[in-house]
Amino acid sequence: MTQTLCHPPFQGEQLVVTTLVRNGFLQLGLRAVLSTTPLVKEVRHCDDWSEVADALGAEMVDVLFLHEKDYHPVQGVLAEAGGRRPKVLLVLSGTDVSEEILAGPSVPDGFLVESELTATAVEDALQRIVAGEVPMPTSVARALLHRVREPEPQRWHRAVSLTGRENDVLPMLAEGLSNKQIARRLGISSHGVKRIVASLLLKLGAPNRTAAVVTAIQNGLIAPD
Repeated sequence: MTQTLCHPPFQGEQLVVTTLVRNGFLQLGLRAVLSTTPLVKEVRHCDDWSEVADALGAEMVDVLFLHEKDYHPVQGVLAEAGGRRPKVLLVLSGTDVSEEILAGPSVPDGFLVESELTATAVEDALQRIVAGEVPMPTSVARALLHRVREPEPQRWHRAVSLTGRENDVLPMLAEGLSNKQIARRLGISSHGVKRIVASLLLKLGAPNRTAAVVTAIQNGLIAPD
């Protein structure tokens, strides 16, 4: 396991990041991006899950970058981490999220797409993590919305009654917009958007914005384009 040098002092919250991305080319790209991101204080690049477990046990890790091919053992390792659980940013091979991941006991805290892994995309994702939001590229949101077109009559539907404002905000969550972007579109305060999002999560029984969008799609609450 290698460790990069720390960044100079940054005005704001800095993050301790751990990665487990075993694709050599992708790992090199992620190393380069994270080494120049001011929001990141320290990075540890792991070669396997035992090294991830060691990193989580040694210090508080804020964000864990994983490739989707390495995702499944995450549940056991994070359970052992207890209160030291990091936010999980899942790097997808394409724009589609597998049902296995969406149906798992813990939906990732955000998504990135391998082909869209630019410095801007990574920094934006980390800023959203700090803001308590769930990063979701537009391409992933569109892929999730496309599933609405595919009928699944056997799927259980949750009875949900949303207010007009909640119905306004829900499609914007699916677009991956931040609270500030939603506030600008609706002409209301970011604090007001935060309250609406919190209400949506409660009504949809979702732990985060990603899970809320998935539940809304499953229940036909978001119409396809």
